[in-house]
Amino acid sequence: HPAPILSLANAFGADDARAWFERIKKIDDRVEKAKFVVEPKIDGLSVVLHYRDGVFAQGATRGDGEVGEDITSNLRTVRTIPLRIPVEANAKITVPKYLVVRGEAFLPIKEFEELNRKLEEAGEKTYLNPRNTAAGSLRQLDPKLTASRPLTMLVYQIIHSEGGKVPTSQWEILEYLKALGFPVTDVAKRFDDLEKAIAYTETWDKRRDKLPYEADGMVIKIDDLRLAGDLGFVGKDPLGAIDFKFPAREVTTSLLGIDVEVGRT
Repeated sequence: HPAPILSLANAFGADDARAWFERIKKIDDRVEKAKFVVEPKIDGLSVVLHYRDGVFAQGATRGDGEVGEDITSNLRTVRTIPLRIPVEANAKITVPKYLVVRGEAFLPIKEFEELNRKLEEAGEKTYLNPRNTAAGSLRQLDPKLTASRPLTMLVYQIIHSEGGKVPTSQWEILEYLKALGFPVTDVAKRFDDLEKAIAYTETWDKRRDKLPYEADGMVIKIDDLRLAGDLGFVGKDPLGAIDFKFPAREVTTSLLGIDVEVGRT
């Protein structure tokens, strides 16, 4: 990767998010007046896409954050990934000569359930969850098999660019990516202060089932990317963003029976 593909530190509730805010304020007092962007934390496979002169040239998994697995052939089969940008030929927008973006590849919940239904009808083994299915689909040796899966993607970050200007705020990045023709989330919002960002994040705990994909939280990001970059990172976690986790799901199940087997010993 042209730059480290970092992970995120977790916040388990509003108090954790406020504690993160207090910590980064001590590093840079500009944080006090920062705006914030809230986006869904999609439970999929992190993917990095390379474009040269507006043409999709390479795609890779996140891997260890430094080196990923080349899955270019498989990514070419994902219909929502543009093979050329901007998608609209008459779009009045400049594209850097070399652009690297990051997004999350996933199987929408409805499509995952339909896939399992068809496999069950055919007497084949069904899949456990959308995330593992998406990851396995993109790592197939045969791109035709990847193409048969209803994979999609949402893009949310510019990792690297050369030969052209890109926006310097997260909100403008999302608008810029959308204008280029990339699929971006439609539930992201920008807020003037952290408390409003937290309040919006908490509303999605009860509404997470309304999202068409699996999400385990919402990401709160400092909108000013230069400020976020100046804050640096701890380990592999950038200090300019936090993953606000939803509480774990709780369900009731019934024990229908116990089968006991005697082994060799």
